[in-house]
Formats: sequence, C-alpha cells, structure tokens
Amino acid sequence: MADPIWQALEAFAREELGRPLFGRLELKPESRIEEDLRLTGMDAIEFIDNWAEKFNIDAPDGFPYDRYFGPESLDVIRAVAGILSKQFRDAPLVPITLGMLAEAMRRGKWNTAEIEAASTHKREIK
Repeated sequence: MADPIWQALEAFAREELGRPLFGRLELKPESRIEEDLRLTGMDAIEFIDNWAEKFNIDAPDGFPYDRYFGPESLDVIRAVAGILSKQFRDAPLVPITLGMLAEAMRRGKWNTAEIEAASTHKREIK
C-alpha cells in the first residue's frame, strides 16, 4: 500500500526541484538533500522553509540549517586556517534525507534528536 506522506513529499520535492536535464529524478527516502539532490546554502534553506510551510512542520527550537548544509561558496581563508588549526575547522555536516523529512511530517514537528535517531534506527534495520 502506498504511503500518502511519502507521496505528498515526493510530489513536493519534484515540484521544488524541477525536471533534470537528462533522465528522471529518482527520489528515495535515503536520498540526501545536499549530496544527492545537490541543494546547498540558500537553495537548501529555501527548500526546507517551503517544506515546513507547506506541511505545517513546527521546529520549536528552530531548524538547525548549519548542522545539515554547508555554504554555497568556499571561504578560502577559513579553509586554509582549518588546515593549519583544528580551531577553525567546521563541524562535519550530518546528512539530511528525504526520509527524515517524511518522519517529521508524520510527527508534525522537527525534533533534531528524535528525527536523527529514527533515521539511524531505520538504516540499521535494512
């Protein structure tokens, strides 16, 4: 039986992302927004904001954009400083997937710890 939450999310993502130049856009729960769908920086933030508004997702503590998305461009000075000192290195990004967004839709809110734990648990089962 088809999952109506996934169908709604997939339709939203296809509308937001548009059609690729070649082939068909393959969307799966494990599709990572930044790495697989190539949304970074302001494009990723806009995608999440539109998703939260469309599906009425509450993020009581605010959505942690910088936990999941890097900047659109490279900060060369910070990158060089990061090579020389750990103090200037950014924390590694956590991959955010469409499945995590679907989980938040089921819950009606974004709770970072719960969503990430549910996502990790589902990956371990497979």
